[in-house]
Amino acid sequence: MNVSRRFRSLYVSATDNWLSRAYLAVVGAALAFVAFDTLFVSHPDASMAGVVPWLLTAPLSLLLTLLPDAVLDGTGSFMVLYVVGIAVSAFVNAAVLGACLHRLRPTPPRAAPTA
Repeated sequence: MNVSRRFRSLYVSATDNWLSRAYLAVVGAALAFVAFDTLFVSHPDASMAGVVPWLLTAPLSLLLTLLPDAVLDGTGSFMVLYVVGIAVSAFVNAAVLGACLHRLRPTPPRAAPTA
Protein backbone atom coordinates (compact mmCIF):
# COMPACT_ATOMS: atom_id res chain seq x y z
CA MET A 1 0.00 0.00 0.00
CA ASN A 2 1.28 3.44 -0.91
CA VAL A 3 2.22 5.86 1.90
CA SER A 4 0.05 8.63 0.45
CA ARG A 5 -2.90 6.23 0.31
CA ARG A 6 -2.39 5.34 3.99
CA PHE A 7 -2.20 8.99 4.95
CA ARG A 8 -5.30 9.72 2.91
CA SER A 9 -7.28 6.99 4.66
CA LEU A 10 -6.06 8.31 8.02
CA TYR A 11 -6.96 11.85 6.99
CA VAL A 12 -10.42 10.79 5.82
CA SER A 13 -11.19 8.96 9.06
CA ALA A 14 -10.01 12.01 11.02
CA THR A 15 -12.12 14.56 9.15
CA ASP A 16 -15.18 13.01 7.49
CA ASN A 17 -17.47 12.80 10.52
CA TRP A 18 -18.97 15.23 12.99
CA LEU A 19 -17.32 13.76 16.09
CA SER A 20 -13.76 14.09 14.79
CA ARG A 21 -14.43 17.57 13.45
CA ALA A 22 -15.88 18.70 16.77
CA TYR A 23 -12.89 17.24 18.62
CA LEU A 24 -10.43 19.01 16.31
CA ALA A 25 -12.38 22.28 16.73
CA VAL A 26 -12.21 22.01 20.53
CA VAL A 27 -8.47 21.34 20.44
CA GLY A 28 -7.98 24.24 18.02
CA ALA A 29 -9.97 26.56 20.28
CA ALA A 30 -7.87 25.46 23.26
CA LEU A 31 -4.66 26.19 21.33
CA ALA A 32 -6.03 29.60 20.31
CA PHE A 33 -6.80 30.33 23.95
CA VAL A 34 -3.26 29.35 24.94
CA ALA A 35 -1.83 31.63 22.24
CA PHE A 36 -4.05 34.52 23.38
CA ASP A 37 -3.18 33.94 27.03
CA THR A 38 0.54 33.77 26.27
CA LEU A 39 0.66 36.85 24.05
CA PHE A 40 -1.83 39.27 25.57
CA VAL A 41 -2.39 38.45 29.25
CA SER A 42 0.18 39.24 31.88
CA HIS A 43 0.32 36.98 34.91
CA PRO A 44 2.20 37.51 38.16
CA ASP A 45 3.02 33.81 38.06
CA ALA A 46 2.78 30.98 35.57
CA SER A 47 -0.47 30.31 33.71
CA MET A 48 -1.98 26.84 33.56
CA ALA A 49 -3.63 27.46 30.18
CA GLY A 50 -1.08 25.29 28.37
CA VAL A 51 -2.22 22.22 30.27
CA VAL A 52 -5.69 22.17 28.69
CA PRO A 53 -4.67 21.17 25.13
CA TRP A 54 -2.15 18.77 26.59
CA LEU A 55 -4.91 16.99 28.53
CA LEU A 56 -7.39 17.16 25.64
CA THR A 57 -4.99 15.25 23.41
CA ALA A 58 -4.01 12.60 25.96
CA PRO A 59 -2.82 9.81 25.93
CA LEU A 60 -0.50 10.44 23.00
CA SER A 61 0.48 13.93 24.11
CA LEU A 62 1.57 12.55 27.48
CA LEU A 63 4.63 11.23 25.67
CA LEU A 64 5.91 14.82 25.70
CA THR A 65 6.59 14.37 29.41
CA LEU A 66 9.17 11.70 28.58
CA LEU A 67 11.42 14.17 26.79
CA PRO A 68 14.76 14.92 28.45
CA ASP A 69 15.19 18.12 30.45
CA ALA A 70 17.59 19.54 27.85
CA VAL A 71 14.71 19.75 25.37
CA LEU A 72 12.35 21.24 27.94
CA ASP A 73 14.54 24.26 28.72
CA GLY A 74 11.77 26.79 28.03
CA THR A 75 13.09 28.21 24.76
CA GLY A 76 11.19 28.76 21.52
CA SER A 77 12.06 25.28 20.32
CA PHE A 78 9.95 23.87 23.13
CA MET A 79 6.94 25.89 21.96
CA VAL A 80 7.32 24.53 18.42
CA LEU A 81 7.64 21.01 19.82
CA TYR A 82 4.61 21.60 22.06
CA VAL A 83 2.38 22.80 19.20
CA VAL A 84 3.54 20.07 16.81
CA GLY A 85 3.07 17.42 19.50
CA ILE A 86 -0.43 18.65 20.29
CA ALA A 87 -1.33 18.82 16.58
CA VAL A 88 -0.08 15.29 15.86
CA SER A 89 -1.78 13.93 18.97
CA ALA A 90 -5.06 15.62 18.08
CA PHE A 91 -4.91 14.29 14.51
CA VAL A 92 -4.26 10.72 15.67
CA ASN A 93 -6.99 10.93 18.31
CA ALA A 94 -9.44 12.31 15.73
CA ALA A 95 -8.57 9.44 13.38
CA VAL A 96 -9.21 6.92 16.16
CA LEU A 97 -12.53 8.61 17.00
CA GLY A 98 -13.51 8.55 13.33
CA ALA A 99 -12.56 4.90 12.94
CA CYS A 100 -14.58 4.00 16.03
CA LEU A 101 -17.56 5.98 14.78
CA HIS A 102 -17.40 4.27 11.37
CA ARG A 103 -17.16 0.90 13.05
CA LEU A 104 -20.17 1.59 15.29
CA ARG A 105 -22.30 3.11 12.54
CA PRO A 106 -25.11 0.72 11.56
CA THR A 107 -24.92 -0.64 8.05
CA PRO A 108 -28.04 -0.57 5.88
CA PRO A 109 -29.69 -3.94 5.38
CA ARG A 110 -28.90 -5.73 2.16
CA ALA A 111 -31.61 -6.45 -0.36
CA ALA A 112 -32.71 -10.02 -0.59
CA PRO A 113 -31.47 -11.79 -3.71
CA THR A 114 -34.10 -12.22 -6.38
CA ALA A 115 -34.72 -15.63 -7.85
